[in-house]
Amino acid sequence: MATTLLGRHKDVTDKYTGFEYTVGASAELDRHTQKKEHDIIQAVDPLYHRLTDISADESYNGDRILVSKFAYDFSAPARWDVIVFKYPVEPQTNYIKRLIGLPGETVRIFHGDIYIQKPGGSGFSIERKPPSKQLTLQRLIYDTNYPCDILEEAGFPDRLEPYPAETQGSWTKKENGAFICQPQGETWLRYRHVLADNGKNVRYWAMAENRQPINTQEARDTCSQLITDFSAYNTGTLTEYAGTRSSSGLHWVGDLCLEFEAEVESTSGVMSLDLVEGGAHFRCDIDVATGKATISSNDPNIEFEQTGPIEADTVVKRPGAYSFRYSNVDNELRLWVNDRLVNFGAPVHYTPRQAPVPKWSETDPGDLLPVGIGTSSVAMTLNRVRVYRDVYYIAFGTQYGRTSDTIVDYAAEGHPSWNVLPPNEIRAILTDPKSWATTNLFKSRREAIFKLEERQYFPLGDNSAESSDGRLWDIGQQFVPEHMLIGKALFVYWPHSKNKPVPFFPNFSRMKFIQ
Repeated sequence: MATTLLGRHKDVTDKYTGFEYTVGASAELDRHTQKKEHDIIQAVDPLYHRLTDISADESYNGDRILVSKFAYDFSAPARWDVIVFKYPVEPQTNYIKRLIGLPGETVRIFHGDIYIQKPGGSGFSIERKPPSKQLTLQRLIYDTNYPCDILEEAGFPDRLEPYPAETQGSWTKKENGAFICQPQGETWLRYRHVLADNGKNVRYWAMAENRQPINTQEARDTCSQLITDFSAYNTGTLTEYAGTRSSSGLHWVGDLCLEFEAEVESTSGVMSLDLVEGGAHFRCDIDVATGKATISSNDPNIEFEQTGPIEADTVVKRPGAYSFRYSNVDNELRLWVNDRLVNFGAPVHYTPRQAPVPKWSETDPGDLLPVGIGTSSVAMTLNRVRVYRDVYYIAFGTQYGRTSDTIVDYAAEGHPSWNVLPPNEIRAILTDPKSWATTNLFKSRREAIFKLEERQYFPLGDNSAESSDGRLWDIGQQFVPEHMLIGKALFVYWPHSKNKPVPFFPNFSRMKFIQ
């Protein structure tokens, strides 16, 4: 269930950025046995993907949680609840997972999303997460509050770049990471997922650490890639093994969320937010004079459920400081201003006429620069820009075989149980935008379907690449019978103590209600 709930793990703080993250350590033996062959000795951070030595870091036990054993005596289990139950394969063992499928439904996992066919229904519909669940399940991939100074000083490209390049004069980056915009015509600040270590360019990290200059354009050309389902929690390397696990980071994730804070200086003009998925631009224009927000898409293959203009009023009606969050998750667009969800009269749902595949061209970088903040007339300062990606559920089941313990969606044509390409070749495609128009990789993503009977529930873990959940249990035991439900997980009441400022001092920052 990481990172929503933590099992045995290590807390890691990156020495260059100060960013704190966790790495799973459930494979470790108890340190009191004095056996070190199963110690977790390396990890990869989620923001910059730097391999780091964590052999000296202490491992901690997992979260202790409060469970309501009576919750389902008064109401039926609801989708997206975190449930505790007896493991059907070994009933003496308790498991905790997220509830996805309800009795009588058929669950389809496809392109990382959940689709449901209701009892007696004839087709599947995408199952959208409520806002609180969406925010719980999203994963941070970039945060301007955690810059990597040694990469910047060596010349490695920034992930936020003016677009088009000739509008660079409209933007000024401050030492604190803020971006000041004094527009001279239409200009955008767009996000590029450029990693100094994407599996093949580790030399850039060595160059930066040795204070050697990096050719910025060369690094941009070789290190740009699609946003994937990479999870730092899965990257621990055991002492007895040679390499870092690669069970995640092989699937393109198009469901994204942008967050930032803006100090608006202008009394009029339009500020635009843009998210790209499958080449389709999903744009939200906010008129800073009237506060009106308008959502649209440039792609004729996108069909919105609402007819006519999709508009709403916001509080952005004068110069001032505002916080924004704009997401495209589960075929639904959501906008928050100052942490309040904006009401467009109805949920902004859409349906793509065909499954999206990443797109790129010389005139439109598309999914290579999938997040943008733009304007032609609004002077503003942007602070703490963050980019998140949605959880990606891997379509996998016991009918599919594993290859090198790597679980992937991709299947060979005519052979749904065969992996189409080895991981290194998949990564090569993810980093080569010119190949996206010709490769069959993204069109070969398979589906996994699970049919539930009455009084059966289907659970999945939030850590899809590593979770032992209903997808992988023995055939005939892939569901939780109603009588094996124990209750609903409510609260993390005792995460491990960091023993600061005194031993056993409570770790208040991780105490939380479970969403």
